[in-house]
Amino acid sequence: MSRVIRLPAEIYSRLEVYAKGFDTPANVIEKLLNHYEGVEQASSANSDNHAKNRTRDSSKYLFNQHTYGKGRLVLAVVKDYISKNPDTPFDELLNVLPKHLQGSSGVFVRQDDAQEIYDRTGHKRNFIKPNELIQLTDCVIAVSAEWGAGNINKFIQHVKSIGYEILPTNS
Repeated sequence: MSRVIRLPAEIYSRLEVYAKGFDTPANVIEKLLNHYEGVEQASSANSDNHAKNRTRDSSKYLFNQHTYGKGRLVLAVVKDYISKNPDTPFDELLNVLPKHLQGSSGVFVRQDDAQEIYDRTGHKRNFIKPNELIQLTDCVIAVSAEWGAGNINKFIQHVKSIGYEILPTNS
């Protein structure tokens, strides 16, 4: 049975420092427990075996006659939406693409917040290169780069409901 653990933002931010790539909060907590309990060595061996048995989801999607991986697909959709709706402010876009579609981080954040996360953790959780940033009427945003098999389908279903066509590819 899963239980919900609510953490203050300060503690969650401290946990983020120990996250790598697509670590979930549960994985980070497990790593900390393993370290504290002195079972890090055994866990590392198990993790290596688990990683060898696990295959990376490299699904590709067709959107606007281009093929994208998960993160780049989301970036392309958000850029397309803003190109068709250039007067969109941050709060309005948040209504169109709610935070819950991605998970805890949200589909996008303000550029300053994305840069602060990168500076603090060393992990690029958002697309932050100049050509990846998106200008809204009231701020610049950075789209989340953290998309996996667990959250991309929710995003795709949602944007299909607002008129976007996205097709999975076989490549």
